[in-house]
Amino acid sequence: MPTDLIATLFLSLAIGFSWHRFRQIFSPATNQTILLSPATTLASAINLSAMAVAFGSNTAGIGGTIVALGLALAMTVDRLSFGSRLRLTLATASLLAYAGLSGSL
Repeated sequence: MPTDLIATLFLSLAIGFSWHRFRQIFSPATNQTILLSPATTLASAINLSAMAVAFGSNTAGIGGTIVALGLALAMTVDRLSFGSRLRLTLATASLLAYAGLSGSL
């Protein structure tokens, strides 16, 4: 049971760390080079995968809680001066940690 909770927290971390770059694809003011960068593609893939797993393997309430925790983390991380590279590294590590703990690997 504690392993499931820790794995679920890693999903929230993946959402939180990838959110900054993911949300930029929806802004009309975003520079074209940012939209076409591999970092944006990676952040989008991580974010969408984590959200899909959060709702796909849990109830809607638990999935919503996982996403809400991730977005709260994203707001906290935005106040810090984490670079895009560090955020994506942490998001990737979090998603891989979830996969390892949940037995998906």
